Amino acid sequence: MRKSTEDPLKRKDFIRERLRAELDFHNQHPDLLTEIPPFPKTLMIDLTNGCNHRCIFCTNRHMTRRVGRIDPALFRKVIDEARGLGVEELGLYTTGEPFLHKHLASFVQEAKTKGFRYVYLSTNGALATPERVKAVLEAGLDSIKFSVNAGSAKTYRLIHGLDDWGRVVSHVAFVSRYREEKKLKLSIYVSSVLTKLTVHERESIEKTFSHLADEVFFVDCDAQQGQMPGNEGVLYDRTPVIPFCSLPFNRLHVTCEGYLTLCCVDYQNYLAVADLNKESLEAAWKNRFFVEMRRRHLEKELRGTLCGNCLENRGDDIQPVRPDLATAMDFPHLYERSKAEIKHRIGDES
Repeated sequence: MRKSTEDPLKRKDFIRERLRAELDFHNQHPDLLTEIPPFPKTLMIDLTNGCNHRCIFCTNRHMTRRVGRIDPALFRKVIDEARGLGVEELGLYTTGEPFLHKHLASFVQEAKTKGFRYVYLSTNGALATPERVKAVLEAGLDSIKFSVNAGSAKTYRLIHGLDDWGRVVSHVAFVSRYREEKKLKLSIYVSSVLTKLTVHERESIEKTFSHLADEVFFVDCDAQQGQMPGNEGVLYDRTPVIPFCSLPFNRLHVTCEGYLTLCCVDYQNYLAVADLNKESLEAAWKNRFFVEMRRRHLEKELRGTLCGNCLENRGDDIQPVRPDLATAMDFPHLYERSKAEIKHRIGDES
């Protein structure tokens, strides 16, 4: 198995890479930078917005939206329409933990049967027991990424909120062995969000997982798309303004309720533009709410939206694109509550 070729002592500048990637997209794909771009090739479906962990850098634990799981009939409707429109890649996660859905393996099998070229997911790994994960792998999964955001049991408990370090390491090791035994065409990755609390454990993370995964890579913590500002110096350094986001132009995101949203980390559905229970995927891609948000992106008129807080590194109060699809939240209160909870958690573990 291929190890990470990156120097384990050199911190990856994820923000700089994101800036470069977005600018490259902007320069190389002018045909997509329109109010109604060509239909994308990649779809992500959130099988559930629930999560069994409470990561310190993640907004999921503060979410007030009702926790749900996608209905299998709705899942089939969405992927049928997507394949008919030329979608080739399917991710089975966004804001939640995919192994919380009991139909995960059958969803993978359905997607592969319908001709999706690449089906992938990301998991914290705690629920990916040998029994559960074997069924998913045998269904035809192309790629699994384990999100492991610390390099020791003590720090893992602080970051993830649970004592699952040993369990997760054993689950990654099992998937690695099973791939070899069954000669599966499966990619295995480990990602780690580096906070100021874990940057010193980067080498430990590399040592633990580099022989089990095809790649171990690191992502610098930030304000999670404008939803957790004010933690500079505690979790992360202040991040720069991002000039552009490609997601509204080149990727589909569907929530567990069946809403089409602009973003993969929209915990309150503040960027939901369509209800796919009532509207086709093709119509939703072109509807007036999505067109208007793309216009605002192109003209950089995003103040007062989640996109504006994300791209401009702001902590403003914001309004949903469609109040009828969103769960209202007092965002300034969220920002303060998040900061207080993080400080309290760190104090408890000191």
